[in-house]
Amino acid sequence: MSWLAWIQRAVFLLVLIGLVSAASKAVERWQAETSVLKTEAQRLRSDAAAEPDPLVSAALARDAERRESSLPSLANVRWERVSLAGLLYACGLVPPGCVLHCCLKALAVSCTLRRAIAAQLLGHAGKYIPGKAMVVFLRVGAILPQSGTSVVEAAAGSGANESGPPQRDTGRPLGRATSSVFFETLVMMGVGAAVAGVLLWQSPLPTWVRGCAAAMAGLSLIPVCPPILRRILAFIAARRKLASSPDGGIASTTITWSLLGRCWLLSLVSWVLIGLSFAMLITAIPSFAPLPSATQIVTVATAAISLGMVLGFVSLLPGGAGVREYVTLLVLAPLIGQTHALLAVIAARLMFILVEAVLASLSAAYLRHLRYLQPISHG
Repeated sequence: MSWLAWIQRAVFLLVLIGLVSAASKAVERWQAETSVLKTEAQRLRSDAAAEPDPLVSAALARDAERRESSLPSLANVRWERVSLAGLLYACGLVPPGCVLHCCLKALAVSCTLRRAIAAQLLGHAGKYIPGKAMVVFLRVGAILPQSGTSVVEAAAGSGANESGPPQRDTGRPLGRATSSVFFETLVMMGVGAAVAGVLLWQSPLPTWVRGCAAAMAGLSLIPVCPPILRRILAFIAARRKLASSPDGGIASTTITWSLLGRCWLLSLVSWVLIGLSFAMLITAIPSFAPLPSATQIVTVATAAISLGMVLGFVSLLPGGAGVREYVTLLVLAPLIGQTHALLAVIAARLMFILVEAVLASLSAAYLRHLRYLQPISHG
């Protein structure tokens, strides 16, 4: 087993311990606060029943209802907000497909915008498979549906293929398509890190945390600078034996500042929508205490979910399991409390998986439809 695999296991174990500890404390607090609220509600209802003044009695009854409605339960969830959160998250997954299309176009890979978006959405189904190679396989396979065997070997990366002969590069479309997939991922993660860093600087977290956030925002800009990004993509292409030329088939005129600017804006729109989705989900869950202002919730929610998703990606664990939740919980808890933050994190994971599964299924059906129509269009 490689040293990287051992590091991944150690990280997962540490995060799991942290999550279990945080969950245990949240459950204890939940039980205590629930008991207090139930006791208060029962007392208010008893006082309302014994109160001779109907106006006072009605006020006491309304107060009891407010306390009961603040208890987290499926009956008290604002499902219309959950639906809106799911819609916002679905919309937030579309701009990365546009980024993928921009890069494919720059690298002269023939692919329509609709196919690129469908390929991007289909790839989310591969995030929960160890190694994340399936993400590359699904997306490149959807972009170049005729390159089945080579795409599988490319996704395997530095596994068994490294000991074998280099793969043929038939015009290098496979290498350019794979580079485009990695380009979109690097830009998305870079923008997410920058967003988290900037927003956390305005948060009430300790100074050292905000300082690290600001440093992370600055460092996240380095890998996506065109000269450095070209070298990274060329290295990936060379390591996966996808290109016949030393530069991986990526010319200095393809990955430009103009291309990067467009893709940065698209990725920023994606993170804003994802942040709004998470904020909406937070407000959909009943809270023991009054929530902060909408501006505070959106700001911290966007920072928390972007940082959690970026660090979850860096961990290389399937779907960022555990890492995303733990990081998001740490950032979110000071604003809305440990119990509410834990419920929001769990709800977000479930909602994200459901939305990604639905969009991946629709994309797969659309791509099958395209393949079915292809013989007709060439006939």
